[in-house]
Formats: sequence, structure tokens, C-alpha cells
Amino acid sequence: MALSSDHVLPHLAVFLIMASGSLISYGQSFVNVNSFAEQSELINTNGVAVADYDLDGDLDIYMVAADELDANDSNTWSRLLRNDGDHGFTDVTLEANLINWQLKSTYGSVGAKTGASWGDYDNDGFPDIFLSISGYDELWHNEGNGLFTNVSEVSGVKGCENCYSTNGLWWDYDLDGDLDLYVSDWNNRNRFYRNDGGGIFANVGPDLGLHDGGKTFTSIPIDVDSDGFKDLYVVNDGQENTLYQNDGQGGFKEVAAAYGLANKGNGMGADICDYNNDGNFDIYLTNIFAHEPNPFFVNQGNGVFANQSELLGIDNTGWGWGARFFDADHDLDEDLYVVNGFKAEIADGDRNMFFNNDGRVFKDIAPALGINDVQHAMGLEVFDYDSDGDFDILVANRNSHSRLYKNLTVEESGENANWIQIELEGSVSNRNAFGSTVSITCEGADYHRYFTGVNLFGQSIKPLHFGLGSHQFVDKITVTWPDGSLEFIENVEANQLVKLKEGSLRKKVVTGTEHSFPDDMEVRLFPNPFDEEIQITSKSIFEGDAEFHLVNALGQKIFYKKINIRNDSGIRINLSENKSILTSGIYFYYVIAANRKFSGTIVKR
Repeated sequence: MALSSDHVLPHLAVFLIMASGSLISYGQSFVNVNSFAEQSELINTNGVAVADYDLDGDLDIYMVAADELDANDSNTWSRLLRNDGDHGFTDVTLEANLINWQLKSTYGSVGAKTGASWGDYDNDGFPDIFLSISGYDELWHNEGNGLFTNVSEVSGVKGCENCYSTNGLWWDYDLDGDLDLYVSDWNNRNRFYRNDGGGIFANVGPDLGLHDGGKTFTSIPIDVDSDGFKDLYVVNDGQENTLYQNDGQGGFKEVAAAYGLANKGNGMGADICDYNNDGNFDIYLTNIFAHEPNPFFVNQGNGVFANQSELLGIDNTGWGWGARFFDADHDLDEDLYVVNGFKAEIADGDRNMFFNNDGRVFKDIAPALGINDVQHAMGLEVFDYDSDGDFDILVANRNSHSRLYKNLTVEESGENANWIQIELEGSVSNRNAFGSTVSITCEGADYHRYFTGVNLFGQSIKPLHFGLGSHQFVDKITVTWPDGSLEFIENVEANQLVKLKEGSLRKKVVTGTEHSFPDDMEVRLFPNPFDEEIQITSKSIFEGDAEFHLVNALGQKIFYKKINIRNDSGIRINLSENKSILTSGIYFYYVIAANRKFSGTIVKR
């Protein structure tokens, strides 16, 4: 999206603040994209969620209008905003037939319409959307031609007239390869719909013991006991949170206290991260601080969580709502943004907060960045709206226009702001690969992300993002798919979106030994993914004649070349003559030299 000078807040790429008598510098800044307010129009928004609904390569936005729908007032219509790149966003709600015609609300303390959850429930490649509402819920099927069809009634997920749904969670609880739906309800018992295929769902919550009766705002799946089956953490308002342990046989039992996850606050927002890069996923919740501080349940690695929010400086965000972890400054750890407030006229003091993760504690630097809005906000999403490599912030405000903050990290930090984004596609698993874990390795250090897309009032389908600092390559990307199978790809160049499909990568043998070069040898292929040319380089320890083999997913050798690798230059291999057989996809390569073989996976765009 093009930005004129009058759309830009003062740049704060490097600023100084006084803290404990010391000067501290933060290398990041954001600018407010003023044009977004006009394009989105809404001034009273609850949930926001993003997905590439039209499969054109960028992320589109669904915004939930909080007010009861008035057919004559377009500001009460929830919006589908198509991302048109440099041209900004275009409202295509009517064009897509996705107008939410729910006219009457039955009960709505935070609005008549609350959330939007993207999920490809029929695995056809096109994201569908579930809308949680005060009253009957709605499920809209993406027809793949820009249009949506309301299938709420026939699918069996309509809910009830006096339901007050706050969030829809798409997850595959039984690992059968399709997405099931758990609906949080603030006024009634939660509902759990098993996907039985053919667009039909069965309400099995009572049978499985998942019909929690708390005033639920958010529910998130996480495998707390590392048995391969996702458990369910339910976040309740003013009542005890609950953790339902999945036994893998279709049964659940409540075990929150045993895992250190009991909390009786005004639970609202939730997010999962690995804040200290130890390979264990942690859970953060937002509460009303005057009643109960926000807990940050840090995974101790032994199946138990410990609340360390006060120690880490993120216990108080006022009247907290949506929360998102992301590496805003590309320094290889995850920062935290939280939106806050209750009623605009009493929101002063409950400003939105941005906590910079310095590797030890979190520090709120939102005032210095100019992203500490005082408007009452509930919904939140972070995503790369302009495809420049860093994650931007979308804040859904109540009683004022929503704000889109463009992240300037890539533009302003240069070679120290490398990144990689990873888009997953399930084949055996659900198409969105919800429930997957991705780990990257850079010079011996590992970093981890867990993919659910879940947030307060929303669920998004978006790439996983890693800031890489000064790293120009990722040594390895390892994907743990929802069923526990592991695959990986090696030697991936930084600063690109990598699309990985289940079953097309190199398998990792957990109980065996990976075949690779000895530690004193290294061969690197790049770029990965590639277009027509591959370059092979090596360290000086490896020099001489070699063979290069390229094999497709069926095991057929499609390219062979004798090469000579020297320590002072790389070998360039042009594959443009093989266009007829070299289609987009995953390939295996072998470099053989001195009776040793280096093998790996490479992607053709």
C-alpha cells in the first residue's frame, strides 16, 4: 500500500529512553496507515481475522461489526476486505455474498456479533469462515469463485437462539485429517462439533465431556502432556479456567490444577509462544488487573506450568483483551502486544501495550513507538499485510476506527532484520495444518512456533514468521505435523516465504540416525526455493570433483551434472533447459564427492 508523507507518524527507528539511569535503544518503529480507516469504515469492531480467501498470495481481512445489524446502516455490517497490494484494501462483502444478516441479538454484553474464525473444514484449499454471534451462529462455505454460501443450517453448527458465542476454534482433536469446531459461549455451555465429512457436523460435546459451562471467551488447543493428542484449555470469565486432557481414545478429563494452569480471573484473551526459546510452549492470558493479574504460564519442561507474569513484567495491562506474540524487531525472540480498555470514556490508563522481549524480561515501549492507543480495543491480529517480511499490527477498536500499523523493521534495520516466513499445507493432516509445530535452526540455536491461528474473537490462516537478525540462511526447518510425524528441509535462504507441503519434505527418523556430511564438511545450495538456477558453495575443507543429482518426488532422476567445487567460488547450475519436466514442487538433491554424499530437499517455485 502506498503511503504519503502525511500518513506517517514520526519515525522512531532508533530512540532513547531513560531506564534505571541507562540509555536503551530499540531498533523498530511503526507507522499508522491512515487510509485503512476509510477503507474499513467500521467504528465499532470486535474480532478480526486474516486469511488468503481468494488464493492470490496476500492476506485478506474479516472484521466483525459489534453492533446489531441494521440493513440500512452499513457501519453495522461485518466486512470482508480484499487485500489489493499497493492499492490497499477493497470492501468486497456484498460482492462475496458474505453479509451477516443476523438481525436480532438475544444477549450481548460485548456486542451482538463477536468473532470470525477461518478454517478449511472440507480441505478443498479455500478458507471457509465461522461467525460467532449473540443468537444463531453462521458458517459460510468458500465456493472458490469469490463467493460464499451460508451453510449454517445444513451443517449442523447453527447453535441456538439464546446462545452467546464468543469464539470458534477449528482444530483436529481426533487426528482424522479434518477440522472439528469448538464454540466458546459466554451465556450457555460450550458446544463441540465433530466433523463427520460431507459438510456435516455432529454435536458431541456432552458425550466427550467438553460442554464446559463457564463464561468462556477463548479456547486454545495445546498438547500439555506430549502424548501427541491436543488437549483443550478453556479460558473463562470470572470462573476457573479448565484444561481438558485428551486421552486419544475419544475421552477428556479436567486436569487444570494438576498442570499448574488453574486461574480464576476474568479470562479473556490468550496466546501461546516460546518466549525463551527452550522448546517448551508457554501460555499467556489477559484478565482485568483490578480483579486478577494476567497470568503467564511458563512451561517448566516437566509437564507443569508456573505463573511468572509478575517476574517477567507482563502481569498488568489494565482491562486486557486480545494479545499476540510475534518477533516485531527480528531479534530472534517473541515480543508481546496487548490491547486493553473498557468503554472509551473510562479507558484512560488502559492503553494498549507493547512489551519488548530483551531475552530476560519484557518492557513496555509502546509510548515511544506511538502504538499505545487509549481507545477501547478488544480484537487484534498481527500479520504481514504488505508482504515485506515483517509482521504488522491490526487493532480493532470499539467506538472509533480500527488502526493498521505498518512495521518498518525491514526497511529501517537492513541486514540485521532478516526473516523467513513458512506457509504449511497439510495432506494427511488438515489442509491448514493447524496443530503443527515449526522449528528453525540457525548456527546451532533452535527457535520454535506453534500454529493454531487462535486469538480472542478470531482465528487466522497465515504463515509462521521468524525474525532472523543477521542470519542469511536457516540451516534447517523442521515441521512436526499434527499427527507427530517430522519432516525437514535444509539450507534455506533468508528473506522469503517458503511453502511446505506435508509428505514432500525429507523425513526425519526420530529413532535412527540422519545421514549427512561429517561435521567438518559443509555444502550449501541456494536459493531455496529456486527459479531456474542453483548455486552450490562449500567451505575450504571440501574442494574438488563432485556429482550433482536432482530427483523428483517419485524417485526419478531428472538432472545430473559433474561439477568441480572450489573454495573460492560457487558453482552455478542452470536448469532452464529442463522446464518441461521441472515443475513447481519439492525435489531431492545429492552432491557426491570423495565417496561421501550430502543430500537434502529443495523447492522449485
